[in-house]
Amino acid sequence: MPIILTGFMGVGKTTVGRTLAEDLAVPFVDMDTYIEEQEGKSISDIFAEGGESLFRQIELGVLKKLLQNPELENAVISTGGGVVETAECRQLLKDQDQVFYMQDVFETSWRRISRHNPAKAQRPLVKVNTRKDMLAKYNRRIPLYLESATHTLDVQQSNAYQTAKTIQRYL
Repeated sequence: MPIILTGFMGVGKTTVGRTLAEDLAVPFVDMDTYIEEQEGKSISDIFAEGGESLFRQIELGVLKKLLQNPELENAVISTGGGVVETAECRQLLKDQDQVFYMQDVFETSWRRISRHNPAKAQRPLVKVNTRKDMLAKYNRRIPLYLESATHTLDVQQSNAYQTAKTIQRYL
């Protein structure tokens, strides 16, 4: 079964996922990148054209597709931060053996994704939500991440390499 990384946006899922996949010599899939390639448009464009509900439908379809792909049986999959928003996605995650919730404090994620970091401020939910809105979203998602994960990792004091090594100890 694949190794799946979940957590709030900006927590470092993609960076850790790439590091882990490289260490294990297995495929790596970033779901947001996969969605952009499959749809032929950016996540921002998907949100602009169909809203978050359309994006969540696409995300569910992609998660199903990735989990059913035998070539990705041992892959590392980095999910989008909101994958837990959909009950069916949470159930799919619960059915997996290796789901790692990467938990960090909100301020760290906010600093990475906010307008103070222009390269990251193009995320659709950051563009339309205030810090207060994002904090509420972060707090609302915590129990959803916990519900769907097999392991919770506090990544506050870890870099990508250290987090990847911690995950490997669970495998």
